[in-house]
Amino acid sequence: MKYEELIETVSEIINNDKIKKDNMVLVYELDETMHKKMDEHLFYKSNPADAVFEHKDVVEVIIGGLTVRFIKKDLEG
Repeated sequence: MKYEELIETVSEIINNDKIKKDNMVLVYELDETMHKKMDEHLFYKSNPADAVFEHKDVVEVIIGGLTVRFIKKDLEG
C-alpha cells in the first residue's frame, strides 16, 4: 500500500454519507518492510525535516476524523 492509495481509500470512506464513521478504525496489516516504509512516510509527512525517525510497531494516524492503524503482519502465526 502506498500513501496515495491510503488517501484515496480514506477519502472514499469520508465522502460517503452512507458509511457510519463514528468510532471507526481501519486496521491495515502490513509485512515488516511495507510497515516500516509507511511509518517513515507518515512520520516525515507530519514532522519537521530535522525530526528524528524512530520506527514503531503500531502506527496510528487520524485523517478526516477517521483513525487508521498500521500493524506489522505476524509472520509466525
